[in-house]
Amino acid sequence: MMSGSAAMRRFAHANAARMIDYWLGGIHYLPVDVEAAKEYEAAYGDFRGIFRVLRAYIGRAARAIRAEGVDQFLVFGAGLPTSGNVHEAVPDARVLYTDVDRINIAMGQRILAGLPNAAYAYCDASDLTTLDRASIERALGPIRRLGIVFVGVAAFIADEELAATFASLYDLAPAGSLMALDFDSEMCLRYPRIVELLEAPGLRFHMRAPEAIRRLLGPWRLTSDGITPVAAWRNHGEDADYPPFMYGCMVRRPGDEEG
Repeated sequence: MMSGSAAMRRFAHANAARMIDYWLGGIHYLPVDVEAAKEYEAAYGDFRGIFRVLRAYIGRAARAIRAEGVDQFLVFGAGLPTSGNVHEAVPDARVLYTDVDRINIAMGQRILAGLPNAAYAYCDASDLTTLDRASIERALGPIRRLGIVFVGVAAFIADEELAATFASLYDLAPAGSLMALDFDSEMCLRYPRIVELLEAPGLRFHMRAPEAIRRLLGPWRLTSDGITPVAAWRNHGEDADYPPFMYGCMVRRPGDEEG
């Protein structure tokens, strides 16, 4: 099996978003992405299951937010907007996808071409000054309440920076806004090769327990669902007991009078 540095060199042109599309049964991937994906599968055989469970969580969370009357969605670290992503889960809403990866943005814009209610723009999720309010309103219209999807991002942001990001999102979001989150659990420690591969490009992979997650949320208020494995969040289907590689939760921005 290759070392992390060898994997980094060999898969220099593999793209995580395309790998996920491969695992989700999509068509937007290259042979190099399949090769990289199989290296992960050698560490844990069911990466398809991990990301299908996560994508299903995104869909349930988006529909739950929409059911509260929110029809403007801002998605961070979006990857490729395919296979049941937010604009498909809530087709009557307006959605702005964002990512820091220019390849993902270009591919995402091509995928969304011709869809009037979905757009894709640049944003570094750890530096919200890279996406100003005017950019959001161009895609979503005047902001009333936001549905924020912050999934697949937190694992690559350190605690202090992540808490600051959540505070900035709280300031950005009008009262009544909702945010769906995921956090990678410590289950990956059982599979150290996964962590090695994730950190091979020089990244730091942050795994968190529920109590650590709560400390980062600041003034955001957890819904009554609490923090659960993503497979179990508002899910009574057969896959609700899927191994908890990620936790999920939804938080609400209360009105200023609520404190």
